[in-house]
Amino acid sequence: MPDTKRGRERKGMKKQEQRRRREIERAMEARDHEIDLDAVYEDEEELEIELDR
Repeated sequence: MPDTKRGRERKGMKKQEQRRRREIERAMEARDHEIDLDAVYEDEEELEIELDR
């Protein structure tokens, strides 16, 4: 099948859509995987730090 301008444009638009979807998925995954610091340090002892001023 010959290469046509319309075909290249459609392929380009499809690739842009795929990129956008991947970016959205990554952003959603990153949001879901935010670190819960309270859970991480749940069993740790609390440290008191004295600052000399």
